[in-house]
Amino acid sequence: MLSVQPKGKQKGCAGCNRKIKDRYLLKALDKYWHEDCLKCACCDCRLGEVGSTLY
Repeated sequence: MLSVQPKGKQKGCAGCNRKIKDRYLLKALDKYWHEDCLKCACCDCRLGEVGSTLY
């Protein structure tokens, strides 16, 4: 779920559509996310803090 972003190639966040400028980014559902944007729709928990797998 956590990926290293190559220099010079910034990915767009699937949640907010802004560029991800961090060195590390989250990948879930074949999309890239900011840590603050990848959240549970029910409880609003930040999924990047939960672990490396999602169900």
